[in-house]
Amino acid sequence: MPSGDGGAVLPLVALACVREDLDGVAHAAVRQVYVSALEEVAGCAVALVQGPAAWLPAVLDRFDGVVLGGHESNVAPERYGAPPAPGPRAPERDALALNLLPSAITAGIPFLGICRGLQELNVAYGGTLRDIGGLPIGAAHREDLSLPRDGQYLPAHDVAVTPGGPLHEIVGQDTVRVNSLHGQAVDRLGSGLVLEAASADGVVEAVSVADASAFALAVQWHPEWYAASDPVSKPLFNAFGAAAAAHARRRG
Repeated sequence: MPSGDGGAVLPLVALACVREDLDGVAHAAVRQVYVSALEEVAGCAVALVQGPAAWLPAVLDRFDGVVLGGHESNVAPERYGAPPAPGPRAPERDALALNLLPSAITAGIPFLGICRGLQELNVAYGGTLRDIGGLPIGAAHREDLSLPRDGQYLPAHDVAVTPGGPLHEIVGQDTVRVNSLHGQAVDRLGSGLVLEAASADGVVEAVSVADASAFALAVQWHPEWYAASDPVSKPLFNAFGAAAAAHARRRG
């Protein structure tokens, strides 16, 4: 196992990626901001994992963390018992997330979900999703396309953090300002999941897994942007990194 500075064990994290065709060639793709946040802020080594990854259960115990980030695609409605609907889809990502999550969390591997990752966690635990893209409440959760990309991901609205929960312990505040940009949101919360934050318009903004033996938290916003400086994002990645490092030490 690789070591970090001073001989400390460097945790290895599985980061979900998605097949994307660029110039007619298939790529395993994920935004660099996720890799940078995990390497530079959480202090982890990163391995990209693409779905459906039938081999993953055989090597799951080699990882010290699992991260499911955002993507332009939405979880297919059929995955949570809703009628089929048009929209961007990534069926291999659905397969990866829904097969991976319960086993990873049960095994005590730290998990961080971001945007689509929260939605996948909810569906994996029996919850449902709703489309907010065309609703008035969706305005606070959409990027301003007139801005450059880094401006689109600046904090845009407040969320209320559940007192006494793991997210509250990490951020140390009752209200935080975030940059949630998404077209789907939690409808019915999955069994065994706990509300950790919500926005004023009723959108679920963070959840945790109640009986998880390790870090198991997902947020609807995008902490990977400005992860090294944002007062909410940095402690979140620090906490995940600490949990992954503790897992690495336990496995030797």
